[in-house]
Amino acid sequence: MVKIILRYILVASCTLTLSTLASAQTTFTKIGDTTFGSDGSTASTIGGTTFISNSDGTTATAQKIGDTTFITSSTGKTSTINKIGNTGFINSSDGTSSTINKIGNTTFINNSSGSTTTVQKIGNTLFTNSNK
Repeated sequence: MVKIILRYILVASCTLTLSTLASAQTTFTKIGDTTFGSDGSTASTIGGTTFISNSDGTTATAQKIGDTTFITSSTGKTSTINKIGNTGFINSSDGTSSTINKIGNTTFINNSSGSTTTVQKIGNTLFTNSNK
């Protein structure tokens, strides 16, 4: 469960942090304990902390304490993730919020700014599609 949440954190962090085109697609491949994004981003877990390096040079850390995951970005943005039932809620210090829902093999991330991202896993590769 923690790995799934951390994977969503990486996807959400990359989606929220990086500016994307109208129809962008990024793939993520996990090798060992490191996840590599086709956009140049990486995420590695050491102990209970996940270290995220985005392709734009920004970094973030994610830690789970109890039922809440805390994400701190090098840009000064902080976010929390909580799961209630089948829905994950992401609240950020910049005022944006997102929800995460999984239906079948597809995960839907809906952002308060109006962007929608879908995530599908095929083998060891995650495919993301965003409308913004």
